[in-house]
Amino acid sequence: MPHKFSPGDLVVLNDYGIFIGEHYKNSVGVIISPAYSIVPQIENEMSAFYIVYDILLDAELIKMIPQEFMEFYKENEKDIK
Repeated sequence: MPHKFSPGDLVVLNDYGIFIGEHYKNSVGVIISPAYSIVPQIENEMSAFYIVYDILLDAELIKMIPQEFMEFYKENEKDIK
């Protein structure tokens, strides 16, 4: 099962993930579970939509968030000169 994130990674919800709740739009979450599939693997290629994670977002445990709903958190970096 290909997976993108690991426990401890910081993530934000992308445009698809906002369907979970618009109040999470600017929240940074933490992946707390390894990747798991919510359907039995029937074919060699499994759609990434069925690979999910449990995340901690705004002090709430949210289960079964598809990896396609998240992206890595990138802190705003400023050039210090």
